[in-house]
Amino acid sequence: MTDPAFPVLLEDDPTPLVLSVGRTLRASARVPELLRLMETLQDTVVVRSKDDPQAVTIRFGAGRATVDHGAVPEADAVLTVDLADRFAVESVDGAEPGSPLVAAVRRILEPPLPPWRDAARSFWEFTSQDAGMPHELVIACGEEELVLGAGSPRYLISGEAQKLSRVLTGTDFFLDEVYTGSIAVRGTMTQLSVMAGASLKVRFHA
Repeated sequence: MTDPAFPVLLEDDPTPLVLSVGRTLRASARVPELLRLMETLQDTVVVRSKDDPQAVTIRFGAGRATVDHGAVPEADAVLTVDLADRFAVESVDGAEPGSPLVAAVRRILEPPLPPWRDAARSFWEFTSQDAGMPHELVIACGEEELVLGAGSPRYLISGEAQKLSRVLTGTDFFLDEVYTGSIAVRGTMTQLSVMAGASLKVRFHA
């Protein structure tokens, strides 16, 4: 999946990190200010995990970006990031941490989260036709509810606004947040498995 406004091209057999970075770049391309920023870049950037050997190379230029696994030696900047915290940058090599390139890539790797209602609608639009999905999904935030679809079976997800936005955009892992109690759910174990899969679909492919 790519965005015609700013194509994000992935390698033929992408790793999970390539998929995750690609999804993040597509999200940034939907924000007009970040899209304009991405269109100005003509650089090669390596994004490396702070915790393990995972790395990807992003090549910006000609109004698009390509993402491949691994780290190329000729990168203009190498950003070591926290994969569990929306690609928060821990350190920078090959460029000054305050350089325009690094500042731009930081912003692109952390696009603003949508309001929880918008995140829920996008989640439903992207996953509602998948096998096993409930006919009705209810998202609850405090006293507010958003009902998506209609009929039975139904599934309920509740939590605070920012956490819902993070989970429904695939930023945070659905099962992790259920097990830690950051979000509450009401449904069957089979539905829990289906919703976890839907969350991963959004995380890697939206």
